[in-house]
Amino acid sequence: MIDEKTMNGASEGLFLSKIQKGAIIMMEHSADSYFHTNAAIIKQLVDDGYQGIYVSFQRPFNNVVHEFESIGINIDNLRVIDAASAFTDEKQSNHPYCVSISKELKIDDLVRSMYTVLSAFESEKQFVFIDSLTTITLYKPLSETMRFSEFLVRTIRKKDGKQLKLIFNVASDLSQKKFIQDIAFRVDHVVKI
Repeated sequence: MIDEKTMNGASEGLFLSKIQKGAIIMMEHSADSYFHTNAAIIKQLVDDGYQGIYVSFQRPFNNVVHEFESIGINIDNLRVIDAASAFTDEKQSNHPYCVSISKELKIDDLVRSMYTVLSAFESEKQFVFIDSLTTITLYKPLSETMRFSEFLVRTIRKKDGKQLKLIFNVASDLSQKKFIQDIAFRVDHVVKI
């Protein structure tokens, strides 16, 4: 469960509503506050009228949705790409807000799913939230992780007129890795929590 201090700290610290449209943000924080901070930010975005995609590499869909609903997040404006179940070879949910992907977790399929979901949203205010960029590297070659990140950055930069935010999460203890630093050079804001 998310406490009020975590929620307020995340929302006050990021000022997401004031960050320019088309912003690409990298958040660095410790593993112990990872999901709670993520949920607080998702709540702020949804409450501000955004529709978005939560790409979950760490938790399966049912766990994510249960936690989100427990703090009052309207999941009608959210789709969850359940990469965690694909990684662990678990059965994926057939919930209409769960975007299942193949167990092979091909980066091209992941990108295609994201593009399809974003195109279906009606709001001009959209987001893509990657719960853990560093987790991908446990399952995919570094070259695929970099290709995935670069594609997302290019996609956000092309979305003229849309208030599309891309938020990458990285574990603070891994933020000095070269590939994370390479991605950090392409973002608009790096936020340390």
